[in-house]
Amino acid sequence: MMKFKSCGALVLASLITSPVGAVELAAYQAGYSVHLSSVRDTSSILAVTGKIAYGVEKLCNGWLFQQSGTMNMHLPDGNVLPQVMNFSSIETGPKYQFSVSTEGIGKEVILGRAEMGAEGELGQATFSRPEKKSFSLPADTLFPAAHTRLMIEAAEAGKHQLQSHIFEGTDVDEAKLLVVFVSPMSDQGKAIIQKLGGKLKNRAGWNFRLAYFDPKSQTGEPLYEVGVDQLDNGVALRWVLDYGTHAVEMKMVKVEILDNPDCTPK
Repeated sequence: MMKFKSCGALVLASLITSPVGAVELAAYQAGYSVHLSSVRDTSSILAVTGKIAYGVEKLCNGWLFQQSGTMNMHLPDGNVLPQVMNFSSIETGPKYQFSVSTEGIGKEVILGRAEMGAEGELGQATFSRPEKKSFSLPADTLFPAAHTRLMIEAAEAGKHQLQSHIFEGTDVDEAKLLVVFVSPMSDQGKAIIQKLGGKLKNRAGWNFRLAYFDPKSQTGEPLYEVGVDQLDNGVALRWVLDYGTHAVEMKMVKVEILDNPDCTPK
């Protein structure tokens, strides 16, 4: 989720309840450094700096995602434009609640919830802020944790591409069409594993390239693209957010794998 987007769903997301499957997602807390990865137009931006805190917590009936941080845009005229973002969501199977606040040029708060119907039926997303609005969700719409599982299952099965709709709640809009391309983990992702070690080692991982499309558009051009190096337990090592004119990298600098809660009936 990150627009600065999330990730994610970016961190969404890109990152991180869900359908039955063999994939076991990990609960974790991580810190990421933010910097400019590449720039195609130096007249629009000179540098990007910042820090992001990202957490995935296992609940007895789902997942809690939290993301907070600041991304500073260093402009050619010498000004620095800070973008502050806080995101949280709770995903419990077919139900999803989300809260987003962003502050940069102006301030915006987004609140809402979504729920999918029975298999093969449409879902519904309802926003309460900044305005009351509702959207129908296609029957194949997934929320972030469920989509993370789908990507990992596809990678483990040797697939190189998958497609579905995804709803994250990071803007007041309907579900996006998401096309994912699977490839081997990048050298940068492997370097993070070597540097941080611990429970990151000895796990499978891949690079996922996520292209988000407006399902109503006829241009064939994605709205934005996100790359993520991710392990087979859902831990995101690195995101690259492609804004067209420039790309921003978020690189893991610290991580703690968390224990799951004791959900044994008392």
